[in-house]
Amino acid sequence: MKRQSIFPGVLFIGIGLYYLSQTLNLPFSEQLMNWQVILIVIGVAMMIQGFIAREGNMLFPGVLLLGLGVHFYFVNKIAIWPDSWGMYTLILSAAYLVTYYKTKKTGLIPGLILLAISIIELLYTGLEIWLTTTFSFVGKFWPLTLIAIGIYLVTKKK
Repeated sequence: MKRQSIFPGVLFIGIGLYYLSQTLNLPFSEQLMNWQVILIVIGVAMMIQGFIAREGNMLFPGVLLLGLGVHFYFVNKIAIWPDSWGMYTLILSAAYLVTYYKTKKTGLIPGLILLAISIIELLYTGLEIWLTTTFSFVGKFWPLTLIAIGIYLVTKKK
């Protein structure tokens, strides 16, 4: 017997709890009344659907929304929270790796590459400055390399 979709139920529970905290004027409700918490609730609902109902296609967007929600929530609340592009590659890496962990199909290589890039950027904040000064000519045209890799990945045959 196929398991029914859990996502709508978890989503309604999360949104209900969100508005119940607002209605009851709980002491922490003002901190939770923002768009970042909505991203977190949707991401958690998608991840629960992915893990419990074994729908791997829900994990990637779930981790992505959860990660972005957590990042945007804490970036202005915690002084030491990193606010650089390395956080976005780290969130993407987590989405790929969680999806690979559950499905064992794809995502391991991009996840590991993005994780390495994230670690380098987050630990070495001068990486971008070093790259632009060392490779000043390449620094202006490196997006063309990304575009070429993307075109190759889209057009290659399996």
